[in-house]
Amino acid sequence: MTSRVLRRCLITLLALFIVPAARTDEVFRIGAEDDWYPFTALRDGEVRGMSADLVRAAFAASDTRIELVPYPYSRCMELTRTGQLAACFNTSPDASIAAEFRLPKEPLFSDDILLWARNDNARPLANLSELAGRRVAVTIGYEYGTTFDNLADIARVPVRRDLNGFRMLAHGRVEYTAAYRGIASALFVEHPELAGAFTPVATLHRPQLFISFSRYHPQALQLLQRYDSGMRSLRRDGRYEQIIQRWNGLLH
Repeated sequence: MTSRVLRRCLITLLALFIVPAARTDEVFRIGAEDDWYPFTALRDGEVRGMSADLVRAAFAASDTRIELVPYPYSRCMELTRTGQLAACFNTSPDASIAAEFRLPKEPLFSDDILLWARNDNARPLANLSELAGRRVAVTIGYEYGTTFDNLADIARVPVRRDLNGFRMLAHGRVEYTAAYRGIASALFVEHPELAGAFTPVATLHRPQLFISFSRYHPQALQLLQRYDSGMRSLRRDGRYEQIIQRWNGLLH
């Protein structure tokens, strides 16, 4: 065996020791957003929602046992960034997310991010530059697309939950709120006092939503690969579409 081949073998063995393989009997903690129903939320002591069902099904399809642990989104992403959690969802990636996290090839789903106004002030916006100086409610830690996120002259009003943004809008404390179409639809069902009071006036972004994996958790790379494999299996055999259809009544 040449010295070059021997050196490669030693490097491979060292890598195996440094990055422990994910055991099939181990349960891995995955962070889940705790207040973003119907996609992911903590309800009656259990993480529920469309993307929660997709994540569970994708890992089950690759024989990987996971536990979904609920956190506020910003906390969930920080724990993942520092390697205390293997992964967190739901993420709309931008350049910063892509640099700090590992992103799989397979997305969870996609949905429109809309800018909502009260019906009595619902004038469609031809350009987002018209938001200059306007007060817009945004949920802490969320990404709304590069164009909107880079606008410097908006008066962003941070809120803990999308529901708070709509309540502020209803009381005239902001002029707009940003929220996904699916989230708004579910909120209007759960809070009928809000139903019919708001109109979307612009589409901010139509992102694909992902589960973000840590760059520092020792098994995150293997888990990313298992997730991708499991998600491809769900798409091939039709289970992905079945899960989406089960939630469609709340999303539209």
